[in-house]
Amino acid sequence: MTGLLLDEMYPPALARRLRERDHDVLAALDLEVGLSSRSDEDVLAWAARHQRCVVTENVADFARIAPSTPHAGIVFVSARRFPRTRAGLVRLASALDAMLTAKRLPGPDGVTWLAEG
Repeated sequence: MTGLLLDEMYPPALARRLRERDHDVLAALDLEVGLSSRSDEDVLAWAARHQRCVVTENVADFARIAPSTPHAGIVFVSARRFPRTRAGLVRLASALDAMLTAKRLPGPDGVTWLAEG
């Protein structure tokens, strides 16, 4: 099963919370990942090499590069539906937990939108 890589707009604490629920999730901002301030192309390439779907609200950039770059999948997140507030991040964690539990991640080169859990 493919794991997730949370793009840099999401805190490492979100990845830790999902790991506590036994999911394979890393954050771009995790020090051991080393993707802080890297380009979207670098993030997508790293995720592909490590068989991870990228979770991002940066729809414009990732939608532009995804068709020409092999990847392990992208999960787009609506900033309106899941704002980066305390309550929004709790809802985001629940929705990602539901998606991972149900094994509804996009396949290779696939793209999907995250729905409420």
